[in-house]
Amino acid sequence: MDKRERLIQKIRNIAVKTPTRILEVPEKVEGFGTISYIPPSCSACKKCIEACEVEALELEPSLRLPEYINAVIPEEGFRSKNRESLVSLLQVLKQNGEVQTISVPEGLPGYGSISWSAQKCIACNKCVEACKEDCLSLEKTYDLVSVIGEVEPPPVVEIHDWEPFIICFVCWECSHAAADLAGLMHLHYPTNIRTVRVPCSGAVEPIQIMTALENGVDGVLVTGCLLSECHYGGDDPLAGNFMQADFVKFWQSIFEEIGLGGRLYIDFASAAMGIRFAEIVTEFVERIKNLGPSPVRGKLEVQS
Repeated sequence: MDKRERLIQKIRNIAVKTPTRILEVPEKVEGFGTISYIPPSCSACKKCIEACEVEALELEPSLRLPEYINAVIPEEGFRSKNRESLVSLLQVLKQNGEVQTISVPEGLPGYGSISWSAQKCIACNKCVEACKEDCLSLEKTYDLVSVIGEVEPPPVVEIHDWEPFIICFVCWECSHAAADLAGLMHLHYPTNIRTVRVPCSGAVEPIQIMTALENGVDGVLVTGCLLSECHYGGDDPLAGNFMQADFVKFWQSIFEEIGLGGRLYIDFASAAMGIRFAEIVTEFVERIKNLGPSPVRGKLEVQS
């Protein structure tokens, strides 16, 4: 099982409701997207398939007629005049619209339909770059429904004397020092968190966050250096904390769709901000208390 398959499996493992909408992917978030395909302009050359390193594309020996019948021929026409003639002919024969597909005879080049797997695609854009007919494009959207399918809600588990259990990722340079300073200042804040130290907040991977939730953790808090003060990039928009802020925003939208809204949060504190770190933890713990125990605990109860 490769990294993408593990990622999708973990989303399925923690999902407690079926997603209903297509998500927007922030510009800086890579690895997620939707391949848009225009069948009538495709010459079935297979260059996109050859360029794909994760085998997310296949050529089917068939033509889906509605896609041709309803196609809009550009003013400049298609690059292939034979293809343009085929589209025009099929549009004249609209009375055959009840026929959904026609098979392409074996050995007949230039015809077929590209199928795309959302589960395998890593949105690297190599297939789009390889396509000479401009029939593929990468859209910054992510369709969770097609990726994880229907989700059966888990049973509600009653937990007596429940207290939130929270994983808090702290960066080596700043937020970890802020946590230490809060201790040295004898500041009181909830003891519900367990800190995990990382070199940079940008190093926290989605799989790590989902592994925590998969094991029944009630919330995940990511903390890092103040924006524009990252020790691995400063005020560069590609610095670790800037990038992680966008990643967390995207994953928050995913968690909202699968029934775990509010259980992931990111905030920032410098090494001198012990008071602010205590406030961040206190506010997040209160938020999780209001949400109640993680519904993923119900899945764990069924599995046990």
